[in-house]
Order: sequence, then structure tokens, then C-alpha cells
Amino acid sequence: MVGHDLRNPLTGIVGAVYVLKTISNMKSDSKAREFLDLIERNVEYSDKIINDLLDYSAELHLNLTTTNPRSITTDALRFIAIPENIQVKDLTRNDTQLVADAEKMRRVVVNLMANAVDAMRKGGTLTISSRQSNGDVEIAFSDTGIGMTKETMEKLWAPLLTTKAKGMGFGLAIVKRIVEAHGGSVFVETSAGRGSTFRVKLPIEPELKGVNKT
Repeated sequence: MVGHDLRNPLTGIVGAVYVLKTISNMKSDSKAREFLDLIERNVEYSDKIINDLLDYSAELHLNLTTTNPRSITTDALRFIAIPENIQVKDLTRNDTQLVADAEKMRRVVVNLMANAVDAMRKGGTLTISSRQSNGDVEIAFSDTGIGMTKETMEKLWAPLLTTKAKGMGFGLAIVKRIVEAHGGSVFVETSAGRGSTFRVKLPIEPELKGVNKT
């Protein structure tokens, strides 16, 4: 209900910005355009906060399909802007099949990639790899960023914990919830100043009840 009530005024703001951008004198006023673009970016950010709240609080319904790690990461890369000073090495495989909710797993990958990018403000390399072992598929995200302290690690998966200037701290909590809903697990290896590696382990064929499978 809160999400719905918040989205109504946001939709009105987006509509008003669109109309203003079509007015001729607005098109020629660079300062006005700059402020309208700022409004749009903040509306998008507000909508993301609503999505995070919904994803964390709503009941999860998995729509399982047969997919592969490369397909999931390739799809996720279309939804995140990678700075020029960061190189992404996607070494995931497309010959390892698994049953998962591809859309929700894309959200997992996007969140983990966004965290990695944020940890490499001065640039670096994000390496994504996958392997199959003992009926599981593991997807690893290794960055060359600043790493995490012991204090951060102790509260890493808790909602509303964030070290960022902007954000509600739902990203990793949502990652953990989605992965565990698949019957999987997620863990991290990190060292302050030497980067972090997040590992997502998923069963190839999850034994779950009450889910849709296509």
C-alpha cells in the first residue's frame, strides 16, 4: 500500500517533467533542462528505493526456468552502468545448466556488481566466474576494491546497513533472501584494502515446493 501510494505522485512528477521538456522555451534553456534531468534522476532513485522495499518485504514467488550463468550475467550487464575506469571480465560459462528464476537471479547479479563497482571508486577489475561442483553451480564476483572491515562483515547481511552516501542498505539483504529462496547460499571472502569475493552457490535442480516451473 505504501509503495502504491508513493508511486502515484512519482508518476505525476514524471508526467509533468515530460510536458515541460516539450515546451519550446524549455528546449532552448539549458539550465532548465539540467534541473529537469535532475528531477528525473531523483524520481528514478526514489522508485528504486520502493522496489527494494517491496523486494525485501513481499513474499517471494519463484518462476523457475532452465538457464545458465552466462545468460544471467549477460542480461544483468545491460542494467548497470560500468564506469570507464573499471574493467569487467565475464568468465561465466554457458554450458552449465541450472534451474532458477532468471529474473530474480539477474537482480542478485546486478546488486553484487553494483557493490563491487562502488568498492572500486579509483578503478579496478571485476571478475565474474562460474563452476559446477557436487550438484551445485557457484558464481563468484571478485573485485579489486577497498575490501571490508571486520565490523562491516559482522552486520553485512542486515537490512538498513549501508556504508554508502546514498542507499537504504537493502541490496545484500535482498541478495541473501533470493539465493536462499532457491535453496542456495552466499558467502564472502574479503580483506581490507585487497578486495572482496562474493560466492553464490545454487543447486542445479532445487527441491522446492510451491513454485512455478517452465
